[in-house]
Amino acid sequence: MQNNLAFLGLAKRANAIVSGDRMIEGIRKKSVYCVLLSDNASERTKKVIRNKCAFYNIPLFDSIDTIDLQSSIGENVVSIGITNYEMAQKVLKEMRCLYGETGEKRKQEDNEGK
Repeated sequence: MQNNLAFLGLAKRANAIVSGDRMIEGIRKKSVYCVLLSDNASERTKKVIRNKCAFYNIPLFDSIDTIDLQSSIGENVVSIGITNYEMAQKVLKEMRCLYGETGEKRKQEDNEGK
């Protein structure tokens, strides 16, 4: 999965990634085009981000491995938002290959067969 998240490093260098309060504000203003949430975020954080993304119709992938997410952008975060539309589309394409349309991680056997 590391190769699929490597694109996030480029997005970070382009200042197209926000996290924390800036991400929540970006969701409200619809300046965030997709959200990645790590699997070890607190239940409260997951609930807040899921509710915001659902209300504002922002794509959310919420089972991202924490270590992969943090190492791909070089920061200690549990969630990020992508603010550049084109980069968000690239991330969405990569995430849908891994997780499908539902956002749930596909089984390892499914990925090996393709």
